Amino acid sequence: MGEADVAVDAKLPVGQVVLIRGLVSAPELNGSAGRVLSYEEEKGRYAIILPKDGSKKLLKLDNLQPLVADAEKARAIMEAAPTEALGKMCSLMQDGGIGFADLDDADLRCLCRNLIGAGYWAKSLDLMIDLMADLDLAEHPSAPEAMELIRSLETSDNLDASLTQIGNAVKADKGLAEVFDQLKARGHDFDF
Repeated sequence: MGEADVAVDAKLPVGQVVLIRGLVSAPELNGSAGRVLSYEEEKGRYAIILPKDGSKKLLKLDNLQPLVADAEKARAIMEAAPTEALGKMCSLMQDGGIGFADLDDADLRCLCRNLIGAGYWAKSLDLMIDLMADLDLAEHPSAPEAMELIRSLETSDNLDASLTQIGNAVKADKGLAEVFDQLKARGHDFDF
């Protein structure tokens, strides 16, 4: 039996993917995904690693929602989803995944959030964390314009000229700069 299979108590095994919720002292962590490292008996808390920044937190069970793939729930979510959003999601997943610029559709964002809650990506923590970050960033007021700029790069015949034009637009708009700064901080390479 591997370390990820060893139960730290009857509820959450080491390696369990969780969503953080209900924190009052650190509300910025609510909605973050993490993985159980251990259970600290003397403190009555779980040691959780947050892959997005590598930090470790000690949290009570009440503040953790285990994410376990629930195929039945995921199937029900997909059956209830708007046909266009489901088709778009399936197509994007076949083509390599869902990225920030693909999340201009509110129905697709809703579908993805619901599937995260059903543990659809629980076994692919890095993918789920990236998707969660993209979903959060897609709610930024400047996100629609940023998505449009990114899509224009994808279809550009003159990438250098397009990068220069987009760089100028980003430098001139604080909201766009915030969106692109967050994308760059997560490893996206925009050379402007």
